[in-house]
Amino acid sequence: MNKLSTKKLTYTGLFIALVFIFSAFFQIPLKTPMGDTRFHLGNAFCLLGGIILGPGLGGLAAGVGSAIFDLTNPLYFASAPFTFINKFMMGFVAGLIFHKTKMKNEKAKAALAGFFGQITYIILYLLYTFIKNKVAMGLSFEANMVEVVQKLGVSSINGVISVIITAIFAMALLKRVKMD
Repeated sequence: MNKLSTKKLTYTGLFIALVFIFSAFFQIPLKTPMGDTRFHLGNAFCLLGGIILGPGLGGLAAGVGSAIFDLTNPLYFASAPFTFINKFMMGFVAGLIFHKTKMKNEKAKAALAGFFGQITYIILYLLYTFIKNKVAMGLSFEANMVEVVQKLGVSSINGVISVIITAIFAMALLKRVKMD
């Protein structure tokens, strides 16, 4: 059984804080015809958490940090449980791919892990949006798809930037942070 060391616990807490801070304070709010959305850098730290901490703790840091942001923001309060799941999976997938993929090129491996973690999040987020709009809001299929496509655009731009930042930062962090 893998023991939770003080070091792992400290880094997990640090990544929870980084995810929250970069979600809350490094963002650009965007107005759209279907409502408010935002561009932020929190996703990069969700991915980095998975890469640095591994799938379990990285997913936990991504989910908890993002859920704390939702719980402190009245616009997103009700979606906190779904955000936890979606962001957990984002960090988990990034960590799983990074730690299980046998590639010598660490930068390519970090970019690949970031890409698949981000894709996982986008799919889950759009699925959540579609179900919420259909079940809770009763939107027609057409109106629902307008919002899903708009969120796909913003999430994709956010995702590309997050993957680039992740690949760059992962190289610097992996050299300095040893989790074993």
